[in-house]
Amino acid sequence: MGGTSLKENISFGISELDSAIEEIKTKEVCEKNKRIPSVLSFYKDYEDSIQNVANIVKHGGHVVYVVGNRRVRDVELPTDIITARMFEKYGFIHEKTIVRDIINKRMPSKTSPSNGKGKKVSTMKHEYIVVLRKK
Repeated sequence: MGGTSLKENISFGISELDSAIEEIKTKEVCEKNKRIPSVLSFYKDYEDSIQNVANIVKHGGHVVYVVGNRRVRDVELPTDIITARMFEKYGFIHEKTIVRDIINKRMPSKTSPSNGKGKKVSTMKHEYIVVLRKK
């Protein structure tokens, strides 16, 4: 997902995602290397895949997605909430989200955002198990 970068501005109609995108855009005004096209592309492809899954799940059937909330330009993208909202668009009910700590992860707990010298931000510490049922 997200193989080709989108240059156009698109709105997903999901307040949590749209506001995170706007915040990233604001932070990128002076940046040469823009990350927003790849974020837009990822979530566009992600929603397309969710729509494909939604089309084949029978009424009363369940989907379970395990996601992580990554950071771009030090803005957390709440993929757990975004996943629930996208499935709700296609006739699903969000039943619950289970939060688990990621233990024994290989990635460091803090990294440098966009190679910013001396600056550190947290990496993913939790995974979110999103459980939904088709109406």
